Amino acid sequence: MKADSVNNSVMGKGRDSVRLVSRDEFGDGVYIFDINHSPVGCGTWPAVWTTTTKNWPYGGEIDVLEGANANSNSSITTMRTLGLLDPSSLLATGGSLPGNASYSGQNAVSLHTAPQCPLKDRPAGSMTGTAGSMDCSGLSEGNIGCGVTVPGKSFGGAFNENGGGIYAVYRNIHNSSTIQAWFWPRDVTPPADVLNSSSTTVNPSTWGTPTATFTFQYAGCGGQFHNHAIVLNIDFCGDYAEATYAANGCPGTCEAFVKYNPKAFTEAYFEFRSVRFYGSSALTSFARPSSVLFALFTLLSFLLAL
Repeated sequence: MKADSVNNSVMGKGRDSVRLVSRDEFGDGVYIFDINHSPVGCGTWPAVWTTTTKNWPYGGEIDVLEGANANSNSSITTMRTLGLLDPSSLLATGGSLPGNASYSGQNAVSLHTAPQCPLKDRPAGSMTGTAGSMDCSGLSEGNIGCGVTVPGKSFGGAFNENGGGIYAVYRNIHNSSTIQAWFWPRDVTPPADVLNSSSTTVNPSTWGTPTATFTFQYAGCGGQFHNHAIVLNIDFCGDYAEATYAANGCPGTCEAFVKYNPKAFTEAYFEFRSVRFYGSSALTSFARPSSVLFALFTLLSFLLAL
């Protein structure tokens, strides 16, 4: 799944974004995304997420992987070769990547909900990530939602240099008003049922401490989460990428850079090993749904391989 890295943008418009949206919608269960490579480059805003298709944010949103303007050693080398970097810019003087976390980036798993859906406090040791806002409303605080920063090589250059990794989300909204997420970088062996894309069942109760956990204070907030489409996209500029563009050391303006420098986007692509969903069949064990439902993901995997 790749952006155009050959042509200048057509006059009057920006570089085309890329988006895949599942035909079917999914509820409580386990979502697993095995990713080899995420898009990097100034102006890029990639995301892997699930969301309601009606009346957002009241139906909820889960951002599994999202970030903007992350770079890698090779993407910065490309910009230097093309003469796109001001010698005094942060990217030119900030040292090697992916060791520089300011440019490699760390992912944040986030929720966006209806108003008045705060989270319960999370006891020490209940997750390995770092909590942000406790207010998940998509209509307050500039729609930052409630996020948990994922430690380690979770996004951008560091993620790609490490061969990617696996994100898993356990959505248990209607039983316990809870969502949990795990991340295994490629150099860490995940549980066997996560690693094996042919697994017919998975059991998140055996996966250890989650990276992120969200439990709503009010049970009614869990009811705000409707069935979701799965969305995989690569956007350019926009609110998030433009707000962080200069701070990440990127040259000039986001719009101009994205329009007229196609060769800077050779790494603006997703590569997935698999995208999986397991529906609830018992309290802690989740099974693959019907073959008709999974035809969607056979098609999705084919499209992503193009």
